[in-house]
Amino acid sequence: MVDQYLEIPRLFTSIAESLACLIYIMPLKKRYTGFKHYLFLLLGPIVLTMVQLISGELPLIYWVPGMLTAMAVMYIYIWLVCDISKYDAGFLFIRAFILAEFAASLEWQIYYAILYVGVPHKIWLAGAIMVLVYSLVFTIGFWVDARKVFKDRKLGVTFKELLNALIIGIATFLMNNINFVMDNPFTDSNVRANLLYIRTLVDLSGLLILFASNEQRREMNLNHELNAINDILHKHYDQYQASKDNIEVINRKYHDFKHQINQIRNEQDPVLKEKYLDEIDHSIRVYESSYDTGNTVVDTILTGKGITCFENDITLSCVVNGKLLDFMYVMDICSVFGNAIDNCIESVKKIDDLQKRIIRVAVFSKNGFLMMRFENYFEEDIIFRDGLPVTTKSDMHYHGYGIKSIKKTIEGYNGNLSISTDNNWFVMKILIPLPSEE
Repeated sequence: MVDQYLEIPRLFTSIAESLACLIYIMPLKKRYTGFKHYLFLLLGPIVLTMVQLISGELPLIYWVPGMLTAMAVMYIYIWLVCDISKYDAGFLFIRAFILAEFAASLEWQIYYAILYVGVPHKIWLAGAIMVLVYSLVFTIGFWVDARKVFKDRKLGVTFKELLNALIIGIATFLMNNINFVMDNPFTDSNVRANLLYIRTLVDLSGLLILFASNEQRREMNLNHELNAINDILHKHYDQYQASKDNIEVINRKYHDFKHQINQIRNEQDPVLKEKYLDEIDHSIRVYESSYDTGNTVVDTILTGKGITCFENDITLSCVVNGKLLDFMYVMDICSVFGNAIDNCIESVKKIDDLQKRIIRVAVFSKNGFLMMRFENYFEEDIIFRDGLPVTTKSDMHYHGYGIKSIKKTIEGYNGNLSISTDNNWFVMKILIPLPSEE
C-alpha cells in the first residue's frame, strides 16, 4: 500500500529548490533594486513550481527534459537576481540543486518510514514534516556553506572549477535518480523502498564533497591573496632599504653639486655660466626632495616618493608628525605609506592638467588616536563596491591588493580604514588608537 508513495511530490521538490536558491541568494549583491528585484525574486519560485507540476503530469519519457528545465530555471533565477558572473552562478546553482535534492529526499524518507509502520497517509502530516526538515536542513546549509561561499561578495570561479563541480553534481544526480526513471527487473518493491535511503546518502555524500572542495578552494584563494599581500609588503620594505642607501648617495651628490656651483661662478662667459647654473640647479631640486618628520623610516619613504613625484610633475604636500608612528613596525609603516602614496601617484599621473596633480599626506593625533590622511585630486568617475573604490574604466588599481594590504596592516593595531570622495578629492583615512604611555 505504501509503495505508491515512493515518489516525492513535485510540489515538495519545487519548494526545496526555491529555498535552496534563496539561501544562496541572500548574502549576495543584487543585480536590480526596488520593484524589479522583488518581481524576479517572486517569479523564480512560481516558475519552478509550474515546471515541476507540469513535468509530473507528463509521461515518464519527459522526466529528463522536465528536470533539465527545472535546473535551467534555478540557474537563471540565481544569475538574474544576483550581480554575479555566469560561472559564479553556475557554481552556486550546482550547490543549491544538490542541497535541494538532499532536503527533499530526507524529508520524504522520514515520511515514508512513518507510512511504513502503518500510519495512514495525511497530506497535512507530510507538510508538517516538510516544514520541520526543510527548516533544519536549509538553516544548517546557510550557516555552514551559503553565507561563506560569497563572504567577500565575489567568487571568481574559473571554467575548470565550474566543470569539476558540474561533474560532481551530475554524478550525484544520476546515482540517486537512475532507478526511479528506468524499469529495472532486479529492483523489487522492497529494494525500491531502500533506494530512498540510498538516495539520501548519495545526496549527502555529494554535498559533503562539494562543501569540502569549496573549503579547499577558499583556503587556496586566501593563501594566494595572503601571499600577494605579503609580496607587496616585502616589496615596499625592500624599496625602503634601497631608498635608505640611495639617500646617502644623494646627500654626497648634493654636496658635490654645491662645490661645482662655486667653481662655475668663476666662469668668465656669462651666458655659459648661467646655462651651467640652470642645469645644476634643476638637478639639485630633485635631490632636495627630503623630509624631516621625526621618523627616519617615514623620511626615507617620503624622500623616495618625493623624487618620483618631482619626475612626474606631481606636487606632494606633507604635514607629518613621524614620532607618532614610533610604535609601529618598520614593515608596517612601509606597507601603509608605500601603498597609499603609490595609489595616489598612479591616480594623478592620468591628469593632463599639471596644476591638478596634487597629493596631500597628513599624520597627526586627535583624542588619543593616530590619524593618517592620504588625499589626491582625481577626475575619473569612481564607484564603490564592498567599501572599496572601483573605477569605471579598465584600471582596477584601487581595488587591488594594495588597499587590502593597508587594511590588513592597520587591523593588526585595532585600526580602521575608510575611503571617500569629496569635490574631486579621493580621501583615505586611517584611525589607530595610540598606545598608552604605560
